Amino acid sequence: IKMIQVLNRAFDILDYLSSEPEEAKGLGQIASDLGLHPATCANILKTMLRRGFVDQDAPKGGYRLGPSAYRLARNGPYRKDLVAAAEAPMISLAKELQETVLIAVLRQYERVILFQVEGNQNLQVRSDIVSRTEVYRTVTGRLLLAYLPDERLESFIIARGLPGRGVWVGVKTKAQLIAALRKIRKDGKVIDTSQPDIAAAAYPIWQNDTVVAALGLFLPKFRFKGEHRRKVLAGLEATANEITRRLTESAERKDS
Repeated sequence: IKMIQVLNRAFDILDYLSSEPEEAKGLGQIASDLGLHPATCANILKTMLRRGFVDQDAPKGGYRLGPSAYRLARNGPYRKDLVAAAEAPMISLAKELQETVLIAVLRQYERVILFQVEGNQNLQVRSDIVSRTEVYRTVTGRLLLAYLPDERLESFIIARGLPGRGVWVGVKTKAQLIAALRKIRKDGKVIDTSQPDIAAAAYPIWQNDTVVAALGLFLPKFRFKGEHRRKVLAGLEATANEITRRLTESAERKDS
């Protein structure tokens, strides 16, 4: 049990440092933010430093991700099959709409962004993103949850509970959650304009009759109206279909 606790704490530290990989964090800050005893945190960091998973500017300096952590990603982004299929269509969509587009998957009980394109005049492609967010809070997370098999959905609810106060407007009870997820499946998409300033939408990406990812877009709410709203939704749906087609063709080539 103690070994498992140490492993969990080491992974917590890696997750924490990876959120801002170029910014050095002091021992006290790491221990405080993660709720660790400073001595325990120091011992774990000492081992991680020796193995190269963290780096230190000076003997008493701050810590950041080390070369071994980066070496783990040398084969490319997580789920690079999805990223490869999605990259070109997503860049094209973000350029056309000048809005931010992302692709996300459900891993364990978290929504994980695989790839993101910032839709502005200085188009930025982020293929290094593997950030995680609470599933209930995002349109992509809700869409992915809606397409889970019943037994996996039940496991998710047991593990994560129901949406907390203010997380998902109109969804507090299990019955409300099930009804909301059924509506998403019926609609084949999620559109959320409940936030004060941000609007967002998501469409499913399929592979072998299974939803494997969600394509999402978010933008300032004041722009999500009229002709631009129509273009956003039509572009998202067409791009999700194109990514699905590319995934299918890639799988067929591997099988042939």
